[in-house]
Amino acid sequence: MPRYRIMNHHMRRRGKVWQLRKRVPLDVREEVGREWLEESLRTADVRLARQRRDARLRELEREWDLIRRVGNPSGIESLLADAEMERRAVERGMVTPAVPTLASRLEDQLDDAAGAWGRREGLIDTHGNGMAFDELRDRFVEETKEGERLGTQLEALRGNLPIAVAGERWLAKARLTDGTKREYRRFFSTAQAKLPLPQQVTRTDARLFIQWLAEEGGEDGSGFSRKTVNNHRSALSALWSYLDLDTAIWSGIRFEPTKDALKRDVWTLEEIVRLLDAAKALPGEAGEKLPRVIRIALHTGERAKEIAGMRYDAENDWLVISRDATKTDAGERAIPCPDALREDVKAWVADPWSTQSVSNRFSELKQGLGFKGREKVLHSFRHTLLSRLHELGVQEATAAKIAGHKHTGMTYGRYGGKVAVESLRDTLNSLAWDERLELARKGMATGKGSVHKTA
Repeated sequence: MPRYRIMNHHMRRRGKVWQLRKRVPLDVREEVGREWLEESLRTADVRLARQRRDARLRELEREWDLIRRVGNPSGIESLLADAEMERRAVERGMVTPAVPTLASRLEDQLDDAAGAWGRREGLIDTHGNGMAFDELRDRFVEETKEGERLGTQLEALRGNLPIAVAGERWLAKARLTDGTKREYRRFFSTAQAKLPLPQQVTRTDARLFIQWLAEEGGEDGSGFSRKTVNNHRSALSALWSYLDLDTAIWSGIRFEPTKDALKRDVWTLEEIVRLLDAAKALPGEAGEKLPRVIRIALHTGERAKEIAGMRYDAENDWLVISRDATKTDAGERAIPCPDALREDVKAWVADPWSTQSVSNRFSELKQGLGFKGREKVLHSFRHTLLSRLHELGVQEATAAKIAGHKHTGMTYGRYGGKVAVESLRDTLNSLAWDERLELARKGMATGKGSVHKTA
C-alpha cells in the first residue's frame, strides 16, 4: 500500500467509530454503481482502523482489477478465493478471533450501503428512524445495482452461487465441446437474468421461465423454437444435477412455441453446380479452398467444425473426426475416404480454414448467389447426403455411422473396428456425386435442368 501524506487518508469519524471513505475509480464506477464507497471500519482505535483500511483497500483494488479484466461486477470468484484462504488461515490458527470475518465485513458493508441509500432516498433519517432496517436492506438489494452485487456476494459466501457462476464451475469439468459450452453459457446467462438463485428456484419459477423462452425469448422477443427451448431445459437440468438439486422441476413442462423449428432444405444438383462454379471463380486461395469445402460437405455430410478439424489417416485411407472436432459423442468417427475426394482431402488437411472461416466463406458465397434465408446453409449438405442415402435404400445404422448420428443398437468402438469402417467404402463411392453433377451441368446447358430434385 502507498504511504499516505495524511495518515488518516480515506478515513473519517462517525461518532466514535472510524469509517472508510474511498472514491470509486471512474473506469469501474458504472459497474460498481456509485461514486463513493463508505463503510464502517468497526473500531474507535485509530491504529486498528488504519490496518483495516489498508486491508480493505487491497481487497477493493483486486475486485476493481477483476472488473477491468473480465467485466465481472460481482467479483464472486475472487471473493470465494479470499474466503477459502481465510478459512484455511482460521484452521491453522493464523487469524485472531478479534479480526472480523469476510462474511461479517460484507454484511456490514451491505448495511452501511443500504443505510446511505435509505438516507438519500428519504426512507430513514440521519438517526436511522423510519423504515424497518430489514425491509430497507431488502429494497436496497432488489432496487439498486450495488445492492444486487453485495447481496449476490453475500449469498455466494453462504454457498448459494448465481446460475452463471455455478454454470462456469460445472462447465470447467463437463466433457462438452467448446461450441456447446459457449451455447450453455448463453443459456445460463439468460436464466440468471430471469430466475433467483438455484436453491430458490421453484417448479413454478421453472415453468414460467420455460414458457417465457417459448413465447418471448430471443433477441427479437419472438420466442424460441421447441428444440432451442428444450436445449435450455437440458442445460439447466444438467446444472441442477451438478448442484445436487431437484432436476424434476425442469421435466414435464408443457409449452407451445410461437416459432416453428427451422427446417433445412436439401441442395439440388443444379444449385450445387452453381455453388461450385461460383466458388472456383473466387480470387486467391478462396477459389481453391471453398470448392473443397463444398465437395467434402457433399460427399461426407460433415459439419463445418468437422471439416475444419478432420484428419486424414493415409495408412488406412480414412477421414478421422476426433471428439474435440465434433458436436456429440456419436460424431467421433472414422469413415473411408471416397475415391473422388482423396486429392481434395489431402490438399485440405495440409492447410485448412478455421471453423469460422469455413462457415463465413460459404455463407458469403451462397448469399451472393441469392440464397438469403437460413433454410439452405452449409449444414444442408448433411441433409442432402442423408436424403441420397435414403433414396438408395441404405440402412439407417449405416447412414448414422457415416453422418455421426447416434443410432440405437450400434456397438462400434471409439472409431469402429477396421472391418466396420471399411464396410462403408462401397456405399460412399456408390453416391457418384461427380457423375450426377456433370449430368446436371449438361441439363442446365440445354435448358432441361430441374431445381426440384437432388437425384
